[in-house]
Amino acid sequence: MKISPFTPLHFYEANESDGLPSRYIQLWAPTDHILIQVLAEMGDTAPTATLNDAHNGVSLGTIEFLEWQINTEKVIFFAVLTGMSVGHYTVTIGNMTSDEFRVTDDTLALANTTLIQYRFKDNKQREDVVSVIDHMVYFFDFRVPGGFKAGGWQFGVSNEQFTTQREDVVELFANDYTMKTFTMGGALGVPVWYAEMLNRLLTCSYVYFNGDRYTRSDTEVPQIQVLLDGLDSFVFTQLLRKAQVVDAKIEALNQAIIRRIDDEETTKIYRGADMVISQNENINRKID
Repeated sequence: MKISPFTPLHFYEANESDGLPSRYIQLWAPTDHILIQVLAEMGDTAPTATLNDAHNGVSLGTIEFLEWQINTEKVIFFAVLTGMSVGHYTVTIGNMTSDEFRVTDDTLALANTTLIQYRFKDNKQREDVVSVIDHMVYFFDFRVPGGFKAGGWQFGVSNEQFTTQREDVVELFANDYTMKTFTMGGALGVPVWYAEMLNRLLTCSYVYFNGDRYTRSDTEVPQIQVLLDGLDSFVFTQLLRKAQVVDAKIEALNQAIIRRIDDEETTKIYRGADMVISQNENINRKID
C-alpha cells in the first residue's frame, strides 16, 4: 500500500538534516480540493485515515476512502478534502502523519499564492497515480507561495526566413511564444519537497497555474536559491512555456473541471458533490 507521490500533502520520513526546519506552513483555501490517493493490491482494505487538529493532535473525524479497481491486481483508495473550516490540520493515513497545513479564507494571504492543478491524460503514463477513475477525470490541487514576476518573462520565435539577392529578409513561417519564470517561495522560503513536487507534477499532460496552462520549457528543472546557510528553507525558480495551441474541446473540459463547473457536459467526466469528502460528511462506497 502506497500513498501516491502526486498527493499534495507531505508525509515526512526520518529527517537526516541537521539544519533548522522551514517556518513555512502549507496554505490552502476552503474551496481547494485536496485529492488523496492510496494505491494498493487487490484484496487490501482501505487504510485508517483521520483529519487532526495540528495544535493538539486530536482527531476531528475519519476520512473514509472511495475504492476503484484499476485492474485485476491493483485498486485505488481515494478521497477529496474540501470545504474545511479555517484552522490548522494534519492528516494521518495508517502510521504516517502529514506536515501541518493551514486552511484560511484570508484574501491577502491567498493573494500571494498560486493554485497549480495537474493531471495525466490517461492512466497509462505512470503506475503511481490515477487521473481517470470510473470514466471521471480528476485534477490534483497544489497551492504554493509565489507567482510570475514581470521581470521573468522571455520571448521567443520559431521561424524560417529567406534572404533575397538584394538582402531583403522574407518571413516564410513564424510562431511566437512566451516563457515565464515561476518563483516559488517568499520571505520564509519553502521546504525542499515543494521543488520535488513541482518537478514531478510538470511531468503531467495538463498543468494549470491559476487557470492558465503551462509546460516545462525543454528540460528545465527547479533551480534552488539558498536563503540562509543552515536553514532548510529555499526559494525555487522554474522556467515555463505558456501553452498557445490547444485542443479546444479538451481545453474546455479541463477548464470546467478545474473550476468545478457543474453542467451537463462536465457530469460526463467529473463526478460532483457525491465525490467530495468534507469535514462534516464522509462517504464510503465502492465504485463498480
